[in-house]
Amino acid sequence: MKLAIFTVRSAASFRNQSALLYKAAVHAGFECVEKDMTQRVAYPQDHFDRTLVLAPIWPRYAMDSVRLASPWISRDFRFYGPVDGPLTTNIALFQILRNMRVVVPSQFCYDQLQLCDVKVSGIVPHGINHADFEFDSSGKYDRLEQLRAQYPRKKILFSNINPLHRKGLPHLVKALKILEEKRPDSWIFILHTGRVRALQLCPDLGQTPGLVLEDAYNQLPFRQIALKTASCDVFVFPSLLEGFGLPVLEAMAARRPIVCLDCQPMTELVGSKEAWLFPYRTIKEERWEAPGCMAQLHEYDPAALAEAMIQALDNPKESQEKADRAYERSLRFDYLKTYEPLVRGLV
Repeated sequence: MKLAIFTVRSAASFRNQSALLYKAAVHAGFECVEKDMTQRVAYPQDHFDRTLVLAPIWPRYAMDSVRLASPWISRDFRFYGPVDGPLTTNIALFQILRNMRVVVPSQFCYDQLQLCDVKVSGIVPHGINHADFEFDSSGKYDRLEQLRAQYPRKKILFSNINPLHRKGLPHLVKALKILEEKRPDSWIFILHTGRVRALQLCPDLGQTPGLVLEDAYNQLPFRQIALKTASCDVFVFPSLLEGFGLPVLEAMAARRPIVCLDCQPMTELVGSKEAWLFPYRTIKEERWEAPGCMAQLHEYDPAALAEAMIQALDNPKESQEKADRAYERSLRFDYLKTYEPLVRGLV
């Protein structure tokens, strides 16, 4: 059987998950191709027994999916991706989605689409390849040792954040200022992001004490991102809104202590036994035009984030115990376990 995976290849997270879907499909015995959603398709050379579109459930991607779901392109079709909140787009789009097989990566996404009366065929969590987070002791992979030599007697905190409003950069800046007051000169925070967009969003980011900005977002091979994630004492995720929380799963697979928000979908991945969770105060709804949704932002006090980081730093034994339990839990998200039912058309 011939299977096609269409995705937004300009986005690293979708590109990486598409690669895992491809591997799962080949493992399941499919003849498989990967394509960008913008690529032309034409019958009869582009005719597939099964087609998966991996993309955010936004109006523009839904309309692209109509073309790819047509019978002369796909005998069997699924639209797989996250949402940021209940959709607010026109009735015509709702009708399109109601006639598609829509699959989402989390219960959070499922609940948001249910509010729109959009039928969801199933929940398929994103997968992880644990081999991506296994490194030998060669100098090629001694990033953590290099950081310890560069910043002696300091704990290494790390975050991998797309420079977007919902990722919590302003909250992180305030939390780091509190952390510096309470634990001065005992840590360094490495932020993997896009410098220009991050500074536009949060102009005082560059003056934040203890912060090192690494400007390579969406530019590196996934193996290097995995190494960065594994090369820290604590992984911090200050995001206010996620459709799945893939960086949290990556930190789980890297066996790193995790600090993240106590809300869905992060709590579908980890609980208080596996991570240092901090609370949110309220859900702030924002109307977002491009995704065509009412985004569900979980607003929190930056002091709560700072306190969770302090707990993670001050209790290294408990942090490692949480990280070990998180790793064991991450095994449920092995990409073959999660993706084979999807590529086989069982979801």
